[in-house]
Amino acid sequence: MDTSTFDTYLVNGNITIFCGTHTDMFKHDILNSSLYAELVATQRRGDREALWLTYTDIVSKFKWVINSRETQGTVFSNSSLLKLLTQSAGSALPPAEQQIVANAFSRIKKLERGSLAINTIIDKLNSNGSATAGGTHALLNIVRKDKTVLTLQLSFKMPKVIDIDILDEPVLKSINDEKTSIRLLRSSLNELQYNEVRETVINKLGNKISTDLLHIPQQTD
Repeated sequence: MDTSTFDTYLVNGNITIFCGTHTDMFKHDILNSSLYAELVATQRRGDREALWLTYTDIVSKFKWVINSRETQGTVFSNSSLLKLLTQSAGSALPPAEQQIVANAFSRIKKLERGSLAINTIIDKLNSNGSATAGGTHALLNIVRKDKTVLTLQLSFKMPKVIDIDILDEPVLKSINDEKTSIRLLRSSLNELQYNEVRETVINKLGNKISTDLLHIPQQTD
């Protein structure tokens, strides 16, 4: 696979990476439906499990076909978001697409510190933080070349200062709360059935499509 072909978006601060080439309509359908699910989950609040359940329930109603669910209570130290993601996805994310994710993270890190994209990611992680548990979580979608969608919720101890370096530098530790720290959803979009709900999703989102979806530039040099 050509690991230079990918597209990266922020969906209300959550990273979504499209591996390989996909049509604009398919990408918009994934982005819009996941944005709506994320916004509703955030409004309802609750702990990371409640947020996850709300998010996954809504995307399934919007024609994401759930193929499998996995949870892990992994204990880790000196890890990075990239390492957590690739280890948690396991065989569901082949090496070529693991490299795409690494390339996408590298592209984000090349953005200027203080840029809108980096600030949006950091603000999202801070807002996901729980003072009682001392942790936060990141929600990520990786869309494989075959259109399989891997959705991961990765939870970790809140660093003293959240910096974009957490993407690929070993600064993350697990939360000692005996709860599930990693959740993985494997799904695919039923594109034919989504045709029936596309306008509903767009209408529900309104101007959120222009304010809460951010495309990471193709070139950052």
